[in-house]
Order: sequence, then C-alpha cells, then structure tokens
Amino acid sequence: MKITPASIAFNQQGTPVATEFDDVYFSNQDGLAESHFVFFQHNGLPQRWQSPSSLPFVIAETGFGTGLNFLQTWQQFVESGQQAQALHFISVEKFPLTRADLAQALASWPTLQGFAAQLIQQYPAAIAGCHRLEFEQGKVFLDLHFGDVDDIFSDMACPPDGLVDAFYLDGFAPSKNPQMWSDSLFSHMARLGKPGSTFATFTAAGFVRRGLQAAGYSVDKVPGFGTKREMLCGRLENKPLTQSDSCWQRYQAKPASKQVTIIGAGLAGANLAHALAKRGIEINLFSQAEGAADGASGNLQGGFYPQLHVAPSHSSLIQALAFTYAKRTYACLLNDGYAFDGEFCGVLQVGFNPEQQARIQSLAERASWPQDLVHWVDVDTCSELAGIAMPYPALFIREGGWLNPPSLIDALLQKASSLSPLTCHYQHRLQHVERLPQGWLLTFDNGVQHQCETLVFATGAESINLPLLNALPLRPVRGQVEHLPSQGQLSKLRSVVCHKGYLTPAWQGRHAMGSTYTKGDMARDVRGAESDYNLSTLQTALADCDWVGEVHGDGQARASVRCTTPDHQPIMGAMPDVAAQQQQFQTLNQRKAEDIALAPSTLPGMYVLTGLGSRGLCTAPLMAEALVCQMYGEPLPLGQTLLNALNPNRFLLRELKKSAAN
Repeated sequence: MKITPASIAFNQQGTPVATEFDDVYFSNQDGLAESHFVFFQHNGLPQRWQSPSSLPFVIAETGFGTGLNFLQTWQQFVESGQQAQALHFISVEKFPLTRADLAQALASWPTLQGFAAQLIQQYPAAIAGCHRLEFEQGKVFLDLHFGDVDDIFSDMACPPDGLVDAFYLDGFAPSKNPQMWSDSLFSHMARLGKPGSTFATFTAAGFVRRGLQAAGYSVDKVPGFGTKREMLCGRLENKPLTQSDSCWQRYQAKPASKQVTIIGAGLAGANLAHALAKRGIEINLFSQAEGAADGASGNLQGGFYPQLHVAPSHSSLIQALAFTYAKRTYACLLNDGYAFDGEFCGVLQVGFNPEQQARIQSLAERASWPQDLVHWVDVDTCSELAGIAMPYPALFIREGGWLNPPSLIDALLQKASSLSPLTCHYQHRLQHVERLPQGWLLTFDNGVQHQCETLVFATGAESINLPLLNALPLRPVRGQVEHLPSQGQLSKLRSVVCHKGYLTPAWQGRHAMGSTYTKGDMARDVRGAESDYNLSTLQTALADCDWVGEVHGDGQARASVRCTTPDHQPIMGAMPDVAAQQQQFQTLNQRKAEDIALAPSTLPGMYVLTGLGSRGLCTAPLMAEALVCQMYGEPLPLGQTLLNALNPNRFLLRELKKSAAN
C-alpha cells in the first residue's frame, strides 16, 4: 500500500486543518485541554498506572494526526513517576503529516516542546506498516502504523486474553470520515481489548454508541468538552470468545522466564541481548569464539541499506521497516554515548547495465517508496555523491552507509550490560542440549554445564551444525570480502557503491569490496581465485569508470559463512516441535492455515533467530525486538502477514500443503 501524506492548511487560529476531510486536527478552543479531558480523564488515567504490572500499559489510538494525544500521554506518564511499568502507545494514521507540517503543528504547544522535539527527530518515512519509536530508555514505546485502521487492526497479533488496556477513538468526525467509524472497527476493538479495557471518544453519534454496544462494550454518554454537549466512554464488559490460535500462533501460553540464555554473540545475539536488557531481563550469552563478533559478523565493513523491490512485496516491506528501525536503534546508541565505527554516508545502487538502469527507472517512476527512503539520481549527481567519476544513473539511499560490525556489537553489549545483568561466556562450544522437565541442560566442550528455562539460538552459520535445528532448511553460503588498500582516485570515494557487488569508502586505509556467494561451502580460508573474482566483478560492472582499471588488491581479505534460507527471509520465533506439527497440520491442504484452530506445538522455552544472510546489519535489531515481544506477550512491531513470512514453521507448513496436494 502506497502511503499518501496528508494535505493540510493552517487556519487563522494556527490550527491544522485536513483539506480532504475539511476538519481540524484538534480543537480551536484548546486542543491540549480537550485531549486531556476526553482521552486521559475518561480512560481513568493516570490512576490506572499505579497498579503494578510486569506488562506495559497499552493504549491504542485511531488517528495519530499531529501526535498531540501521544505527546500529552507521554508527558503525563513521566510526571506520574511510574517506575515499574512501561507505556506502549499504538496509533494508526492513513494520511501522515510530513515532518515539516508536524513540526509547525506542534509548535503551538510550548509545554510539550521537549517531547515534540524527540518525536520529530525520530518521525519515520511514509512506509506502510508499523514504525516502532522508543523513548525514555525503553520505558515509552510508540508503534506508529501507517495505513488504514481496518487493515492494521485486523492484521495485529493479539494474545487470547487481549492486548489493549485503553482506546483513544480519535480521528476526524464520523460525519467527515464515516469509513473509519465502522462495525468492523468496533469488532477489532473487542478482539484486541483486554477484559475491562476502556475507551473514550469526543463523538456522541448514535451509530457509534450502538456499534460499540453490539461489540461488547458498555457505553456511557457524558458531558463533552467545551461547547460539545456530549461524548462517549465505556469499558469492555463482554469480550467475545474469539479463536486467536492458529498454526501461525505468536504468543506462548506462558511468558518467557526473567533469565534468558542466548547462544551466539554475533549481530543476532547482541541485538537480542540489547532488546532483553531494555526489559530488565537477566542474560547469559555463550559463544564458541574468543570474543563477540565471530563468523560473518566479524567483517570490517558491511553495507547498511534495505533490499527494495520495484513494487513493495512482503520481503521488501520487511527490509524497509527493519532498515528504518535499525537506523533509529543505532542513532540511539550513539546518542547514549556507545560509540561504534561506521558512516551514514549514503548508498548508491548504480545502473551499471541496461537491465539495472531499467529497474531503477521503474522503481523511481512507480514511486512506491518515499523519497526520503530512496530516490533516483542522474549521472552528474551520482558522481557528486560518490566523490569520484560514476557515470551511471542510480538509486540513492540517503540514510544508508557502512558499519563496522564488531564495534557495533561491542556497543550493543555494553549498553545491554548497563541496563541489566549480562554475563558473557566465551570459548564455550555447545555440544549437547538435553530437555528437562523445567527447561534445558546445555553441555559445552570444556565440560561446563548450564541449566536454563528459556533458550534462544542466535547461532548464524553454526545453526547448521546443531541437531535441534536440523528440521529448519538452513543453507550455508560462503562469502569472501577483499580489504583493498586505499589508492589513487578510489581514496576519494565517499558513498557506498552497489553494483553486482559492493565497494565502501575507506576506513583505516582500507576499502571493503565484495562479495562472493558460494553455496554449501563452510570453509573460511582466503582464496586467491575469489579475490580475482571480486576484482573482476568490480571492473566489469563499472567498466565505464576511468579509475576502475587502476584498482588492485594486496592479498588482504576475510572469508566467513552466512546462514540463509530458501526464501531469503530470516527465521524468528518459537522453535517448532516438528514431529508434533506434522500430525497437527496433516489436513492443511484442505483449509487455509489461518483457519486451523490449533496452537502449534513448540519446544517449550526454546526460540530461534537465524538466517539473516548478508542483511544482519539491516534486519537484526527489528527481528530481535519482535522475538522478545513475542516471548513476553507485548505488542509486536510487525503485522501478522509479515510475521508469517518469518515464522520458523513456515517451511514445514508449505511442505505439508505441497505433499498433500500431490
């Protein structure tokens, strides 16, 4: 779905007005006071925050608009002094404001400027789906969904006992935007709401009241704000018995324990430790290497950018959303004083042959992706951005660049250890995993044994050697990257260049040039033939560059093994009990997966995050965040459709359906 920015004007009072709906975003009289009166007071806040809970307090809003309701709720949450519980604010916006319009609209509220500045800084590009923004050191989350509310709410994963504590029914008036105020919306509220969840809205329209009552809410008509005579509020008294389980089930019957063991200290493991530590979870991290960032995560430079398709597909939406989340995560690390090496210098995907030129032209003309994510540049601009002659049109990803994975992993682990107890156990090669009545017993090659209730495999290419993961169709792919000495015109390169391979600007006198892709090869030796291949690929693809013939290597390179999957998507979620699921879903060919009312059998307390391939810098932060949310029953930062494309049992389900059809 292509997202169209809102068309707005500002009236004489300085209030933003949506020209398409001919309605104001907030009251001309006092938008801040109205927001507090309608949504805050009539949802019983802040009193409800005083009840201790290990789960975040979840608010869902229809119509983000200028973000005024969120900002005021965030401010009130901070001022309430709540320490034990987090605030999770979910909001949906079909026509998001541009960053400039948002800044102008929020300038009217000086008491919120400190909060507004942080929101504006993180405000995402207009990409369909969920954008998770984090504030207050992980105590305040904003899930900003761009899209239609009916589509977003229907695609939102929800535990059997509900997800949302309070609803803010905002958005434009029912008379201006009747499509939003539908029976479908009220049914989604009943599915997503916890028993006893509340709602409040500025409208008193009869069909809204009747629709909410039919969905299971008790509804009170109370005096409205200012000149509005009445408004509605109420609570969910009769939560419908909905079947939330299916073979794609997200949430386990029991949340994960407060101590988690991670196997693997690469990008996946470090991001998992970071996501867990934000929630105060105690972590034991094991690695077979002498330190963190072994394997494919140990390369000196890695390109940081999303893999986008001309038309947004599930895989490219995952890439785009993961990329923007990763950029916010890395910016937060730097802002908090956890430094790592890298440069957000932009990435040029050059049209080095007619086929690639047609592709980038098509992507630009279809305009499926926002300009602030990726845009087309001509030959002159491409050379200017590159800093050296680059006589090709290109796609430019401004927020991309290159990163040094080892220092990034170190920064993630340092921050994690500052938030929660983290113990790193290096030179521990896992040899055996035994299932216990209450967890797992791990035995390592040095004789050490470790018992845990919750275990996560973030083992990269080593996943292929673990018997418990044999049921997953993991594929090793060897890759060799050259470390070219900075030389001649190449030394002036200042953006990452992607052709059939890639080339980075210099760091410590070296450029990364890669990479080979050799399927099924687990060896890590540096090979001269692959160095020749990488150099030949560069010189053939960029043959029109007058400097490319001068480029030479000096034998310095690094080889590692990536872990990939048949569909090139990561694997993230609870580890399936394959034998049990084969029995459960043997009739899959007769029904859609979503219609099978059976919770899939999983190995209790065991989770997996692997198969990141060569995209770990881009995907690992969001995959780790999504997995931790799944483990602890929190709102998920992706819709169910995209989560299905990541689920560990997707290959099993596809195979069962295919086998039954034959």
